[in-house]
Amino acid sequence: MTKVVTHKKGLLKFGILSISTMLQDAGAISVAVVGMVGAFSDHSTASVQALVTIPSFSMMLFILLNSLVVKYIGKRNTVIISLLLALIGGVGPAFTSSFTAIQVLRFIYGAGTGLYTPLAVSLLGDFFSGDELRNLLGIQAAVSSFGSSAMTFVAGLLVGIKWEASFWVYFLVVPVLITFVLTFPKNANNEQNTADNEQQVKQQSIAKSENKKLPALVIVGMLMLFVYFSTIMALYTDSGLAIKQLALSNQGFLGTSLSIAGLLSAVLSIAYGQIYKLFKHYTPVIFLVISSLGFVGMMHVSNMLMFTVFAVMISSSALLIPYVYSTVLDSAPDSSKNLTISLAMVLNNLGAYVSPYVLAFIGKTIGKTDPVSAFGICTVLMLILATVFFVLAISRKKDKVAIKD
Repeated sequence: MTKVVTHKKGLLKFGILSISTMLQDAGAISVAVVGMVGAFSDHSTASVQALVTIPSFSMMLFILLNSLVVKYIGKRNTVIISLLLALIGGVGPAFTSSFTAIQVLRFIYGAGTGLYTPLAVSLLGDFFSGDELRNLLGIQAAVSSFGSSAMTFVAGLLVGIKWEASFWVYFLVVPVLITFVLTFPKNANNEQNTADNEQQVKQQSIAKSENKKLPALVIVGMLMLFVYFSTIMALYTDSGLAIKQLALSNQGFLGTSLSIAGLLSAVLSIAYGQIYKLFKHYTPVIFLVISSLGFVGMMHVSNMLMFTVFAVMISSSALLIPYVYSTVLDSAPDSSKNLTISLAMVLNNLGAYVSPYVLAFIGKTIGKTDPVSAFGICTVLMLILATVFFVLAISRKKDKVAIKD
């Protein structure tokens, strides 16, 4: 870990956290889908809708390429180049009427975002540790959620001008880029490389004698993130159909309910460091159980007010994300942290993408294919996740006792 001069810590934190505002903004222009369907009437509705999701595919690819790029040009340069790509790919569609060009530009946007996504977490691990790192990971998750909500809101205002104007929202990459350039030290890459070289021999000797449970713990955590995202996405993909099936009144309040849940989840993430101090490694267990109860409530909800309450309960399980990331940063060797974070983020995106197919497959297998039953499936999956993390927490406790003995 690179040492940071105390008076510069605040600026460095601000600079690193600033890039998280753009991590979940690919879908911000979903408000323009109706306008794009009309403008590109010679293309299928599905292909137009795919303009929103194309970045997800390129993000997964370039998240994996992140470690290779960082190896050759360093982390600071990678972030700068990535943000420039995101800027070009983000605002480009506002200035072209070519459907193919928009597809290419959306791919470029995802590529840029994917390249710097792992660094939003790993850079924090490079400069901070312990409780300070846990607090920052919680704030990082919150910044990402707030950024997504703000970008979607702004795009919603811009689309009132014309659908192309919604892409102007990506001009907000510019202040993020400027902030990072001004606050992240130019010599950080050299300092980090020196620190890595000094510890390399020590790490290799430790790795030979290191208990194999640590890498296993990281792998299990990453796989559980895949299951988690496959489950939590039902809150967004099945809620509309579920409230229709339950014949609730004021169904138009759905978007507001989900926004409230997302914002409160972000606020909770800010307090992650303090919550972890209280519950330690049982933190994910507690909030996964709360989430499972939220899904149970969704199956029997009678009005949109209670729907919002249950949505907040479900969203609280997002604390699992900073918990797993902190586990990776604490347990993985320094030389592989960036790659490990990259793989974890790929599994996040993959889990979210395959969520409808996973839930549909399970539903067909058990003969329950309606939206409300999907929430029942999610209840079971959340409880399985809670059980896995409970076992891991017990295992950690036993390991500590064994070390003391």
